[in-house]
Amino acid sequence: MIKFTVYIPSLFLSSDLPDITIATDHEAVNFRISIGSAVLLEGRYYAFNCNITVSDIVPLIQDNIAGNIDMNLVDVHLEAFDGDESDTLDFPVLYSNKLTGLYDPSDWLRENFLTLSHTRRLSPDGYINVSWYAANREGVMFRVYATFINDKGLRDTYQYAHSGNGQIAHSNGVLTEYIMLDALRDLIIERKKIESLILQSVTVRCGNRSATFFIDPALETNTPIFYLNCFGITEHIALPRTTTVKVKTDRSLASVGKTSQFYDISTSKEYEVESGPLTSDECIQIEQMLTSPSVRIPFGQDCSKYDTDFDALRPILITDYTCEFSDTDEKLNKVKFTWRFADNTPSVDMPTTPGIFNQNFNPTFS
Repeated sequence: MIKFTVYIPSLFLSSDLPDITIATDHEAVNFRISIGSAVLLEGRYYAFNCNITVSDIVPLIQDNIAGNIDMNLVDVHLEAFDGDESDTLDFPVLYSNKLTGLYDPSDWLRENFLTLSHTRRLSPDGYINVSWYAANREGVMFRVYATFINDKGLRDTYQYAHSGNGQIAHSNGVLTEYIMLDALRDLIIERKKIESLILQSVTVRCGNRSATFFIDPALETNTPIFYLNCFGITEHIALPRTTTVKVKTDRSLASVGKTSQFYDISTSKEYEVESGPLTSDECIQIEQMLTSPSVRIPFGQDCSKYDTDFDALRPILITDYTCEFSDTDEKLNKVKFTWRFADNTPSVDMPTTPGIFNQNFNPTFS
């Protein structure tokens, strides 16, 4: 007899995977863990009191899928065999690098997008992206609710089905939707037959899931920081912040005759960031960013400030941070951190062509 005895819910979060238990009357059995064609663990395990326990498989799964935005959801295959007897076990695993205590996360996933921040501030030139786990046969209609000030100075609302109207998921999977704020403004102007508007907030919903984004013009000049959250989903945050650039050069000095010369020169540049006051949800975002396996920023004139291609952004390393958040109303939450580009070659921001014109005086002969 060889039998897996671990309880398997419909889905596991990778951080909450249990130990694998096998009941057997064999002295030992061969055991294998694989994801697709990749074998993560293989060995022969000996029984004690007719039981085998394979402990701490979380790092095996995490290391295989961490930092890969195309592998948020994987199918794990277990095999236990000896001679002519065997047993197999298959189950889906959704990536999470934080312990949640949810042995069966199905209810939570039905009511939440794959984020821990359900309210956020956005720059007017930004975009919304949310992902969620959709179970087989689940309705996937994704609705958008916008609040804005119209061209008469009056507060108004607009809602529509962005995608999935009347549709269902045909298999388990992670779905993602993007809403470009510029395109949303154009859509509302066209549908409402108005000249202009000021977008104030956008709420998105799918089933019982909901997230709200507040549009803050004060963030428009800030460069967003992109990162993978605890579910391996791309998020971005445009912090109200000040940045101090620190350049350091290490070099040696040699004397040749009557002259001296530097050699073995290496230059590094670090950026010290101090945030403005943060909301409680932004504190959660900051913690996710500081501990993320992959953090990036837009860089270069060929990269859009709000590029939806995570791979097109330039990797950075957060080398130091001070992160203390309080739940008291008497203290403002702030964060201070230092980052540098992952590339060791020093970077420069190339200046754009100077001119005397602005948006109000846009020349045809620019």
